[in-house]
Amino acid sequence: MLFSNMWRPRVTAIAVVSLLASACSYPGIRVRDISTPTIRSNWGNAGVVDNRREFSELFCANLSQTKHSPPNYCDKWLWNMSGSGTLSTKHLDPPRNASSRASSKTIIIIPGIFSECVAPWVTPFSADYADLRSQGHQIYVVPVSGRGSSLLNASIIQEKFEDLGDIASGAIVIAYSKGASDFMLAASRLESVSWRNRVSAFVSIAGTAGGSPIANHGSTAYRRLARKAPFRACSPQDGGGVQSLTYTEARNVADAFLENHPPFPSYSIAAVADDIPVTPFLRPFHSLLSRIDERNDGQVLLEDAVIPRSTVLGIFRADHWSIALPFAESTATEMKPLGINNDFPRGALIQSIVDYLDSPPLP
Repeated sequence: MLFSNMWRPRVTAIAVVSLLASACSYPGIRVRDISTPTIRSNWGNAGVVDNRREFSELFCANLSQTKHSPPNYCDKWLWNMSGSGTLSTKHLDPPRNASSRASSKTIIIIPGIFSECVAPWVTPFSADYADLRSQGHQIYVVPVSGRGSSLLNASIIQEKFEDLGDIASGAIVIAYSKGASDFMLAASRLESVSWRNRVSAFVSIAGTAGGSPIANHGSTAYRRLARKAPFRACSPQDGGGVQSLTYTEARNVADAFLENHPPFPSYSIAAVADDIPVTPFLRPFHSLLSRIDERNDGQVLLEDAVIPRSTVLGIFRADHWSIALPFAESTATEMKPLGINNDFPRGALIQSIVDYLDSPPLP
């Protein structure tokens, strides 16, 4: 054996970064798979409500209760609050113990692409499950296929809700990355009439509502990553994961979701890797996307992470992984290379989501 187990993750990390960098050698990046005309629009014209001020106040107040919260620590994570009103946390007094927290919720987590590959060690916000459960919340992670299509994962989501039955009543669905598209497709299908009325809110975090322009150009690197990374339990299934992120497929899903008028409110949270260290795995993708728009998280453009007619809760300085995936907090050796530049107060974020949805402000 050429390398010991101790060195294998580090060597693999270098190899994978090289693979990703090689996929970004194009002289430019082109968007050419959208079959219908599209336009850019401000949020108001797209039916998007900006509640960043209200949510950020709650986020900052929760963050102030954490162990490491120096002055102005919250400002480090909030991206471009201009136009969202004056930020003030003076009137907020976040709950200090479990008994005074939000009422018990069922929280259903839907992971993103390649999630199955790291699920033995990390799932979105997994480092915070114990704290949430101590407050009386129930956490369920849907075992979507990490490399499967949105169509395949919509069926898995359907089965999960059928299995949960009445347990899902009043559920908050938190969907990360491609999990947002997977859930939107599931909620758009006729079969969802059996459970969609039980969902109280849908929160997309760094979601792919509009797809990603790197889905076509980055597909080779994604395939190599899936093949060579030292992950177990990562079956390709139908192999349609990356294809589901193309503009054509993702936007068709979003259109169907909006046309079916789901009976629950939708919320969007996005990340922008602005003035923060980006994990080496995402740097090539961030550079590639920045040729179109510097407002991206290394996988998704800001404008593609916002669901039309949703309420935007926040835009945070984070990359696509750090906003939700606690790689740095995992003790698994396999996760150490992925934990580089993985710093973000995820606990304050998910706690703020639960607190906010317990009594959202009136429109």
